[in-house]
Parts: sequence; structure tokens; C-alpha cells
Amino acid sequence: MNKDYMYFYTKISSADVPPTARTVYRALLHYANRRTWSCFPSINTLVKDTGLSRSTIIRCLKILEKNDCILKIHRTRQSNNGQTSNMYFFN
Repeated sequence: MNKDYMYFYTKISSADVPPTARTVYRALLHYANRRTWSCFPSINTLVKDTGLSRSTIIRCLKILEKNDCILKIHRTRQSNNGQTSNMYFFN
């Protein structure tokens, strides 16, 4: 099946997740690369986009990951091993 934007957009509608998690999912989807279905917005970017608090965003990301809506990959900078934004893949 060739997955497109609408596939992922409507998929979350039937997922058993709270409305705030759907909002975060759709914000992530806005940044998704349409070939790899991955993105890497920062938590602060998601806060600005959704109007939700930082703690709510983090909680929603955990819910989305637990429900297999996304896969989160922790990323670090190669130069100094400092933390950078995580990468998210849509399942």
C-alpha cells in the first residue's frame, strides 16, 4: 500500500488516543518528509504549533509511541554528543 498524507491524517482519527495526542500527531505530520514519513521538530516547535504545554507534548508523544502511531529515535550531535531534536517515524 502506498501511504500518503491522508492515510496518516485519517489513521489517527480511529486510534484510541486522547484528542491532545491527535493534535500532536497532526503537528508532527505537518513536518513529515513525504518519502520517508519521518520528521524531527523540537518540543518547543510543537509547543508553538499546538498551543499545548511542554509537559503535555511529552506525555502525548509517549502515548503515540505506546500506541504504535509513531516510532521515536533519540538523536545526539556528533560534534559534542549534545542532545538535539528526536526523529519521529510514522507507522
